[in-house]
Amino acid sequence: PASSATSPSSSSSSWLHKIKDGATHYWNGTKLLALETRVSFGILRKVLAGKQLIRREYRQLLRTSSDMVRLIPFIIILIVPFLEFALPVLLKFFPNMLPSTFEDKLQAEEKVQKQLKIKLQTAKFLQDM
Repeated sequence: PASSATSPSSSSSSWLHKIKDGATHYWNGTKLLALETRVSFGILRKVLAGKQLIRREYRQLLRTSSDMVRLIPFIIILIVPFLEFALPVLLKFFPNMLPSTFEDKLQAEEKVQKQLKIKLQTAKFLQDM
């Protein structure tokens, strides 16, 4: 009986904590996307002036451009009422739907591990040929 009295409050505080962490994560991702967009506009001005880009700048411009394209469906999901509840399901089927700035560390590590595994399989296949 005493443990069941503490369980609902700890459960609700756990949900509140998860909601707060999620909101903080997306707020930080939004700020980071805005910063990267500003930096990319500077790089774009450099391109329009006819200057050559270094590889880092080229990758930054490419990543930010793809993030802006990915942002369009995300905004639609947030605008349409109650569609944001489908976001976890959509992310399960389309994991690369969100901009890269909204990725958490675990997702980034999983992505790197998956890419490494594919590279190793390809290398093994090429060695066996």
